Amino acid sequence: MGNTVGSLSANFCNFPKTTEDYYILGLWCADGYHWSSSIGLSNIDSGLVERFRKFFQRFFPPERIKLHIHSTGKRKHLGYQLYVNSRPLRKIFMDFRAQEKRDIPEYQNICAYFAGRFDGDGCINGNLTRDCRISYGNEKDATLDYYLLKRLGFEMARVYRYRTSHTYVIYISRFETQMFVDFLYQHSSKLQKLALRAPRDFGHTIIKRDQDTKITNLV
Repeated sequence: MGNTVGSLSANFCNFPKTTEDYYILGLWCADGYHWSSSIGLSNIDSGLVERFRKFFQRFFPPERIKLHIHSTGKRKHLGYQLYVNSRPLRKIFMDFRAQEKRDIPEYQNICAYFAGRFDGDGCINGNLTRDCRISYGNEKDATLDYYLLKRLGFEMARVYRYRTSHTYVIYISRFETQMFVDFLYQHSSKLQKLALRAPRDFGHTIIKRDQDTKITNLV
């Protein structure tokens, strides 16, 4: 039942479909690995790697899923590189990232996608109230997500370019940080961990959003 490297499996016909699928796409766009016919994730967070592994397990037998562990950085963190050899799945991921417009239907899927991007390349202060941002390697990627945020109603988000590091950053205004956390919280591993570590008097309340919230079209 395993997928061959070169053939398109019917298992992929409905991908992406679930909110978890869109989370995985967002996480891969942030910290994805691809090479030749391989697709996967590179990260130092074992929890995120395990979440990506569970995604792979929906489509591939255990022997197809490869994990490489190595030391990285001055602090000698363990780095994880999880991948499978699958040209069809690699093509789906690469085509998604190459879109000229982020084609993500439904409010909850957009929230899940941003949760994946945030878990991979985002940060926020310990109280989840300010200093919220997501980093990008190129302008196109940042701009597409900026307009996607506007579909969710974020009017004060801004994109900045850092010439020395050749990166782009989307900053979420402190006036909209609460809304950002509310939208992403149920999907984001990072936000859930930070909420557990926050001071006991932390007054953040997660607001349940109506899944039928109106989303405006991209400009």
